[in-house]
Amino acid sequence: MALTGTTLSGAISATELTIPVTSATGFSVGNPIKIETEMIGAILAVDGTNIKVRGRGWDGTAGVPHNALALVVTGLPSDFAAPAPGRMVALDPDGLEIREYSVNGAITIPDRDQLIVLNKAGVAAMTLANPTKAQDGLTLTIQSATANAHTVTYTAGFYGDTTSSDVATFAAKAGASMTIRALNGQWGVVALGNVTIA
Repeated sequence: MALTGTTLSGAISATELTIPVTSATGFSVGNPIKIETEMIGAILAVDGTNIKVRGRGWDGTAGVPHNALALVVTGLPSDFAAPAPGRMVALDPDGLEIREYSVNGAITIPDRDQLIVLNKAGVAAMTLANPTKAQDGLTLTIQSATANAHTVTYTAGFYGDTTSSDVATFAAKAGASMTIRALNGQWGVVALGNVTIA
C-alpha cells in the first residue's frame, strides 16, 4: 500500500487523540498516521472526517501541537521508516522538524533547527520574536508552499537596523524561502530565495 495524504482541518494540541482531517479517504483502522514529523499511534476509528488514534508521539517522535492544514499521511506500518534500533530520543536528531502555518500570527521559536512552511491560501502575515543567546546557532528555513506574497516581520531587523530590514516579503511563488540563524540574541540572514527584506 502506498501512503495516502490529506491535511488537518483544524489545529490540534500535543495530546489530542481525535484528529480532524479534510478527507478521511484511505484511512483504515489499525494503520498509523504521521503529521508533519510526528508519528501517531494506530487508528482506532474513522468517524466522518475525524480520526480517533491510540496515542501521540510514537517511534521516537514527540507529541507536539500542529496547525490547521498540516500534512497528514497514513499507510501500512511498513510504509514508514522505523527509527534506528536502540535509539531512545524524543525527536530523531537526523530528521528535520517541519512546522506548518496556515493562519496569521507569531512563528513559535523551536528548540532545534526547523523548516517552517507557510501554506495559507491567502497572504500570511507572520511575526518573529528574538531568539535567546542560549539559542545561538539555531537555524530556521521559512518556505512558502503557496503562491502568495507572505510577510515575516521581525522588529529588531534581520540586518540589525530595525525599520529598514524588519519585513521579509516573499515573492508570490510557491518555493520562495529564507534561511535565518540565531546569533547573540538576534536573527541574521543566511540565504534568500525570491524574498526581499526592507
